[in-house]
Order: sequence, then C-alpha cells, then structure tokens
Amino acid sequence: MTPLAQEDVEKIHQHALEEYPFECCGVVLGRADTADNDTLIRCANIQNQLHEKDPETYPRDARTAYYMDPKDLMSIHRRAREEGLEIKLFYHSHPEHDAYFSDEDKRMALFENEPVYPNARYLVVSVYNKKVERDALFFWNPQTRIFEEQEKLSP
Repeated sequence: MTPLAQEDVEKIHQHALEEYPFECCGVVLGRADTADNDTLIRCANIQNQLHEKDPETYPRDARTAYYMDPKDLMSIHRRAREEGLEIKLFYHSHPEHDAYFSDEDKRMALFENEPVYPNARYLVVSVYNKKVERDALFFWNPQTRIFEEQEKLSP
C-alpha cells in the first residue's frame, strides 16, 4: 500500500483534536497503488450513545472506546463498490493514552482469527492534553499472523 498523504495525516490529527476528550474514528478510501485522490471520511463514534443505552454491554464510553456508526460504514462500502475503491485505512484516536493497537482494536479487526480487511492499515493517534503526541500505523502480517507496526506513516 502506498503511504498516506501528509494532508490526510494532518486532517486525521485535526479530527482527533476536535473530538478530544473522546475518540474519533474514520476511514480513508482510495486505490491501493496511489495516495492520489484518496478520500478521508470522518465517521461518527456512537460509543457514548451505546454506553448510555446499555452500560452492561458497553461498559466504556467514548473517552476510551469507539464504535463506528454502522450507517457510516454501510455508506462507505457502497461508495467503494460504486467507485471501484477500497478501504485503505481505518483510524481512531487514543485520548490520554499511547498510540498502540489494543486488544480491543485487534478483536474488532478480526473475524475468526482472520482480518476482516486484510489489505487495510490501522492508524492510532495518541492525544495528550489536546496535543497529538504520536501516531502509529499497523498492518496485518500474513506470515506472523499478527498486526505489526509499520515503520513509516508518510513519505
């Protein structure tokens, strides 16, 4: 996969800062071989609504979790199909936590121990005191069968 355009990295950082102290989430659609004309799509994090309705099933609120609105995800899939694009990247922020791919992140990215989106990357943005501290990019390695951190985020 080609690296993420710096403009998109900056937009993701801005989204993380705007949603702070809650987690943000979104997707980048595009073609695998180029970062030209990628489309960044912000998604609604409905974790607070889920937590409020059913705190037993959803014990965490949006300060420590995200749940991408299924309507947003359906719309993204429809657009990708209609325009011949793919989901290149999922992103979310970790307010007041480091940039790492948590057990919950892994659980959501897998189905029966296989990646739901094997070609997608996962960007996690660490935000402390309303300042982006670091981001980390993860990918599924089919040889090791784990999500590994990628060395470079952008060119």
